[in-house]
Amino acid sequence: MIAAVLLAAGQSIRMGRSKLELPWKDGQSIISHVVDVFLQAGASPVLVVTGGMSEGVEASLRGKEIEFAHNPDFAVGGMLSSIKVGLRTLEHWAVEAALISPADLPLLRPTTVQKIIHVWENDKPPILSPSYEERRGHPVLVAKPEWEAILGLEVDQTLRDFLRQREREISYLIVDDPGILSDVDTPEEYRKAMDLDE
Repeated sequence: MIAAVLLAAGQSIRMGRSKLELPWKDGQSIISHVVDVFLQAGASPVLVVTGGMSEGVEASLRGKEIEFAHNPDFAVGGMLSSIKVGLRTLEHWAVEAALISPADLPLLRPTTVQKIIHVWENDKPPILSPSYEERRGHPVLVAKPEWEAILGLEVDQTLRDFLRQREREISYLIVDDPGILSDVDTPEEYRKAMDLDE
């Protein structure tokens, strides 16, 4: 099984409100749509790591076949602390790798995630990242033997530091999907994403 770790613990400071609960298409919220992208792509389990807005996020996802983990350090720990919570939650599950991604990528295509999973199942690279116009995006797939290195990062480090350390072990999958780069942090980015999705 290839799990998804969706990072939904941020405080949406630049948005000014809970960005993951903002409306998206088909009457869904952003987080609900993104979860569906990973479910449709075949990720299992899909684990959502929540933080200060956990009640609203969980309410948006009621009825979906997913798992939750709460990051108690969401206010001070940064994204790495949520990644660690997610990986520790999955450590004893029968999963071979994890797709790590922010939960605010509403333009990400299910077919892109499917391609990442397919390439990993065939080639088993330690780390697999999608790339669009020579820019690395999300989700980043990390095989289970690599998790220990992420869990060992210092509190002031980031996933980018891990990827820098492991640069030679990263395989890149070139995709025609700008959605791997299109996170939604501000009202302007949200409006732009909504326009692009029409």
